[in-house]
Amino acid sequence: MQDTIVTVHGRLVADPEVCVGRSGQPYAKFRIASTPRRPVAGQPGAFEDGDTAFYTVYAFRNLGANVVKSFSRGEPVVVLGRLRVREFQREDKSYGTSVNIDANVAGHDLNWGQAVYEKVAKPSYGSGDRMDDAFSGEEEPSRYGDAETDDYLLAERPSDSAPLQESEALAESAEAAA
Repeated sequence: MQDTIVTVHGRLVADPEVCVGRSGQPYAKFRIASTPRRPVAGQPGAFEDGDTAFYTVYAFRNLGANVVKSFSRGEPVVVLGRLRVREFQREDKSYGTSVNIDANVAGHDLNWGQAVYEKVAKPSYGSGDRMDDAFSGEEEPSRYGDAETDDYLLAERPSDSAPLQESEALAESAEAAA
């Protein structure tokens, strides 16, 4: 089976909600409305709205925790993920279709505003709630910037030279300034 990967941009219909799956793991669920705008023929600078499509987006693990903390109703977002179209039967025996996206990536649409990136050591769905246990792995704040354990600082440079340790980089910049 081949997955269909889509990128959708739109606005959040409501604040993301935290749900708990059958396995007991939390995830984030939110809906976005996407309305295409098309130029009006023969009227430069004029646009018309197309039909609005609604998508239910599911975000798991760290992405879900960060979505809950970062997104709010009405904000413009961009989502990239696997498209899932499902047919269901309503109580009145009629059929409907739901269009869902399992998000791989989600973020704010910077055409409409600015964002400030904040790296978090241990994403969580809330402070001290039972869902924080889903991220009960080793806390890592002490690793960031540690020249002996930080994967980024230990990675080889493209020239295959050894990476500069933070203290060496500071010493070199001090020598250059002197």
